[in-house]
Amino acid sequence: MHTESGGEASGRRRSGDCDEATRRLLAETIGTALAIRPDRILGGARGPARIAFARQLAIYLARTRLGLSFTETGRLFQRDRTTAAHACRRIEESRDDAATDALVDRLDQMVVARLRSGEVRP
Repeated sequence: MHTESGGEASGRRRSGDCDEATRRLLAETIGTALAIRPDRILGGARGPARIAFARQLAIYLARTRLGLSFTETGRLFQRDRTTAAHACRRIEESRDDAATDALVDRLDQMVVARLRSGEVRP
């Protein structure tokens, strides 16, 4: 099993504009890679399994790459902190599969590239 790595937690409350930009960045990055519309990832309904998986990936990357707490991550995606924790566990467990692990790594690299380009500040 893989351990979480990535961004540092700031301990500060993020602004609404930054939250929205972060949500969009994650949803657009994952949506592009998986051919899913970002609004489906950000939607309130659970949706089909592939939509739920995409949202879990976004939550996982918000937690591991951006260093957000489960509470902050849940709030970012309009979910409860326990839902965010569950999403992270599901992705972490699925990384035992080489294809899923490679997908998560590729998505993480894509998010890093977009962050470095200055699209949003974590």
